[in-house]
Amino acid sequence: MAGKGNKRHLKSIAAPKYFAVHRKEFDYVRKPNAGRHSAERSVALSYALKQIGHVSTTADADRAIKRGSIEVNGRVVREPKYPVGLSDVISVGPDKVSKRLGINNLGKMVFDEVSEKDDIAANTYKVVGKYKAGAGRLILRLHDGRNVEADARTNDSVVLKGGKVAKVLKLEKGARCFVIDGVHVGAYGTVSQLNKGDRKRDASVVINPESGEQFETLVKNIMIVV
Repeated sequence: MAGKGNKRHLKSIAAPKYFAVHRKEFDYVRKPNAGRHSAERSVALSYALKQIGHVSTTADADRAIKRGSIEVNGRVVREPKYPVGLSDVISVGPDKVSKRLGINNLGKMVFDEVSEKDDIAANTYKVVGKYKAGAGRLILRLHDGRNVEADARTNDSVVLKGGKVAKVLKLEKGARCFVIDGVHVGAYGTVSQLNKGDRKRDASVVINPESGEQFETLVKNIMIVV
C-alpha cells in the first residue's frame, strides 16, 4: 500500500546536511516535530542536547527535557521533539549554561557559547515574508515560522525579546550580515552594494567579509545581524 502522510521517522543517511549526523553510525535520527523552522534547518531538542554533549543517549535527553531542566529562548520546553534551529538559544543544567545554534562554513549546525554580556532573551530572526491584517496592521513572517507585528521589509531582520520586536535591522548598505546559505555559508561581513533583481535574476548583495576577499551572493542567502 502507498504511504499516507509524512513519515514519523528519519533515516540518518537521508538527514539534511544541517543535522551534522554521522550517516553510518546509526540507522535513524530523531525527526523534529513540524511547526518551527524549516525541515532542512531544524533538529529535535533531544538530538541537539546530544550534539552539545550535555547527554550521551536519547533516553537521557528525554529525561532531562521532561523534568523541565532545559530552556529554549528562556522558556522551559518539555517536548523532546521540539524543533530548534538557527538563532535559538538552549540553556541546560542548574547553572543555565547557554548555547546559540548557528551554522558553520560546511552548512552544518554549530553551538556558539553565549557569554554573560549577551542577552539570552534577545534573538535575531530574518523576515522571510509579510502581509497586511485588519486595520492596516503589518504582520511579519520570520524564518523560525512565527508571526510578529512590526514595520519592516522582507529580508530585514528583527531582534525579539520576550516574544516582542525590540529592534529592526534593515537590509542596507553598511549593515552587518551573516551568510546562512550558498558557497560562502558561515561567513560574517558588511553589505557594500545592493543589486535589485528582475525577471531573470534574483536580488543580490556584494559583501565585504571579515576575512577574505569581497564576494557576491543572493539576498536570500544572508541574514542581517547585530
